[in-house]
Amino acid sequence: MKQQIEQLSAYEPGLSPRALKDKYEIEGDLHKLASNENVYGPSTHVKEAIQNHLDELQFYPETGSPLLKQAISEHLNVDPSRILFGAGLDEVILMISRAVLTPGDKIVTSEMTFGQYYHNAIVEAADVEQVPLTDGHFDLEGILKAIDDQTKLIWLCNPNNPTGCYMTHNQLTQFLERVPAQIPVLIDEAYVEYATAEDFPDTLKLQQQFENAFLLRTFSKAYGLAGMRIGYVVAAQESIEKWNIIRPPFNVGRLSEYAAHAALKDQSYIQEVRNRNAEEREKFFELEESKHFYPSQTNFIYVKTDKPQALFEALLKVGCITRVFPQGIRLTIGYPEQNEKMIQVLQSFEF
Repeated sequence: MKQQIEQLSAYEPGLSPRALKDKYEIEGDLHKLASNENVYGPSTHVKEAIQNHLDELQFYPETGSPLLKQAISEHLNVDPSRILFGAGLDEVILMISRAVLTPGDKIVTSEMTFGQYYHNAIVEAADVEQVPLTDGHFDLEGILKAIDDQTKLIWLCNPNNPTGCYMTHNQLTQFLERVPAQIPVLIDEAYVEYATAEDFPDTLKLQQQFENAFLLRTFSKAYGLAGMRIGYVVAAQESIEKWNIIRPPFNVGRLSEYAAHAALKDQSYIQEVRNRNAEEREKFFELEESKHFYPSQTNFIYVKTDKPQALFEALLKVGCITRVFPQGIRLTIGYPEQNEKMIQVLQSFEF
């Protein structure tokens, strides 16, 4: 067994609604607002697509997901040879880390961001430099100072999970201008469909200028397909060819491909999800208590408090399951009635 695995632990999901009800003796329904899932679910066309292909379950999927690859190629206006799929972004991150990192290499990222960047680097016996956030934002200047001859990957999460903050187009441009061209910059845009800021980066445009700017996206969030496990990276063709060697031959299921294809085609639904989420998100930031929130361009809000467990339990008592962090909680923006319950708790909570 790899010695470095001793530093890690397996992912532990939060308790189920049933387990939480038993633990805290709660009656009534509990709403799972801890994992940033799309509470509205996927487009109705997704269910139709799955239903139409249920007689294909005995067949292996087509390797490389060609139907979906062509659709994304047309949607993003990028060559199909620059797209690689994984069973969620978790597997994409794993494949890239496995293909690139060797013992003694280094990745640079933030200390409070998506944990799989760190996890997979440690598995490959690489070093990890985690630069502290600045008010919930990536410290791009600090990351630049951390780059050295051993740096092989830079991971950025934009908007960031769990804080919801984002870097602007100009900030990302100026950062990429100063990163050595041989170091891939992986820009994880899992929540991009929820972003409404006018100065949010056009990463596809930046890829035309910076060959080391690689883009990661997923169908797990706004598209409502977290259960289907499908994400992808858009990168230089040469890198995709190498990473594809690592990819398991049938990693994306046949129904997952059909579901994602149908979801991608229904962009009017994605616009509706974005609008509904933005409307509900604004209700939180109209509160006086929003001084305790990080600004968000996502479908979740990070609430800062030195009493995170107390806030978690207060929200749980009104039926809302959130995610606890050492210095706050992260709540997924839900339906209006769910949000109203959380707002009432936040207004009465003693931060």
